[in-house]
Amino acid sequence: MSRTPWRVGGAQLRGRREVQADAFVVGGDRATGRIAVAVTDGIGDTVAAVEAARLAAQESVTATLTATPEFGCMTARDRLAASENTADASIVTALFDPDHSRIQIAWAGLCRAYLLTSDGQLQRATYDHSLGDRIREHTARQGPLAPYDRMVTRTVAHHEFVTTSVPEHTTVAFLFCTDGISAGVTDQTITAALLCDDPDKGADLLTGEVGDHSPDNAAAVVLRRTS
Repeated sequence: MSRTPWRVGGAQLRGRREVQADAFVVGGDRATGRIAVAVTDGIGDTVAAVEAARLAAQESVTATLTATPEFGCMTARDRLAASENTADASIVTALFDPDHSRIQIAWAGLCRAYLLTSDGQLQRATYDHSLGDRIREHTARQGPLAPYDRMVTRTVAHHEFVTTSVPEHTTVAFLFCTDGISAGVTDQTITAALLCDDPDKGADLLTGEVGDHSPDNAAAVVLRRTS
């Protein structure tokens, strides 16, 4: 990956769950400098959820490197269906291509993407696909809506993926994470993690803040610009 201006780090923890059903995969192409990232959150505390998350992350990254994040997510859907695993997952996938001026992102569910701009502003690049968000969108309700915020309305296996892109030249760092991270840390902690020169330390800061006693799995991938 000699052409890429990005360094990558990742971390995850199981929390109080029986299994680690969050997964992340990072892949690169040395010839093109492309980097693909996928973070997935298996739905349920089961071995099947673990396998679904790992399969979706790996298949999405492999396919994204050849095309786009949306194609990566669609490939993950096809591979999951072919596996006959009935478990499901949330996903966020991104492509960093040195030949393009924008970072492409596709997602479904509760996995998120954040970015830190060159002027130090933290921004969310994605929004959640949950019943809680749907209720807030169509009513006057505000604030958390437990348990509806954890009821996923788009997944790897069901409904369409959503895509977006963000400018590469004004972004200095990215976070891709599961809701175990986003629900367990503040925006200030995310900003501090993205300001770390070492992306591994940034990812460790996030999982450390969540802590081993978290009720949920957590996974974080941090990318930091080198130039």
